[in-house]
Amino acid sequence: MKAAVLHQQNGTPQVEQFRDPQAVAGALEIQVSAGSIGPTDLMRAAGFFGPVNGPLVIGGEGAGRLADGSRVYFGHAIAPFGAFSERTIVAAEEVWPIPDGIDDAQAIALGISGTGALIPLEEARIQKGETVLVLGATGPLGQIALQLARAMGAGRVIAAARNITALDRLLQRDIADEVVQLGHGDDLAALKEAAGTGYNVVLDVIYGPPAEAAMKATAPGARMMSIGVQAGQTVTLSLRDLVFRSHVGVGTGQRPASERRAAYERLLGYARAGEVSVDITEFNLDQAAQAWAAQAASPHGKIIVNV
Repeated sequence: MKAAVLHQQNGTPQVEQFRDPQAVAGALEIQVSAGSIGPTDLMRAAGFFGPVNGPLVIGGEGAGRLADGSRVYFGHAIAPFGAFSERTIVAAEEVWPIPDGIDDAQAIALGISGTGALIPLEEARIQKGETVLVLGATGPLGQIALQLARAMGAGRVIAAARNITALDRLLQRDIADEVVQLGHGDDLAALKEAAGTGYNVVLDVIYGPPAEAAMKATAPGARMMSIGVQAGQTVTLSLRDLVFRSHVGVGTGQRPASERRAAYERLLGYARAGEVSVDITEFNLDQAAQAWAAQAASPHGKIIVNV
């Protein structure tokens, strides 16, 4: 079968013939229609989670059809298989139905990115009228988080990221009330200016210095939920910064499949109601290397490869 294959750590995927998946107890074979990559895929390929034992098919999640023709979303394919291939094999608990009316691209965007936004925001317990800040807001997870926060009753939603063009896109889509460009001057001053009386909830996708600045711009009682480390793996905060505030590392991907699936089904409800959508950048399988490069360049949308 045709697949996009990574042969070594820090390599570039190549489209080539790869062996077909074989039956595995408790797993389902899927005829893939579309696959996707995200920051975690690049981190894995760089050896962040351990040595890369190639060759392996890239793509952490996707959509396709089972043998009975039903459409499904899937994540966590059984190595060395992945989503950038004509067929893959996935543990049954990681294969979830896609309802009519939701296309493949949006169904995939609601998977890792969507559950990564929904679970921490639900745990933050947004109260009506509160001010919510999303750090790293221009990617698919951030876009979903902004829309969910508003749907959950936030009074103001503020988007912060480095790319001003992508931030302006959020204003054009009317999914952010205000934007803050990070990395161009004093981040703390800029975040405080947009905060008003302080942020009540912060969804932090990037950690590092921006998270430090954001915590210092929060109001008493604030909840910061951290889920990514793209801007740094550590923060330095004094006890004074944390008084009457909480900071939680969420770990969405480490949750049981049943919990993530339930969150995914709730997200489908938001999508069917027209409350959540994501900017999409599409490629075909023969363009897998270009898709990989686009993800590395921060595409400010969900990368989808149609198989």
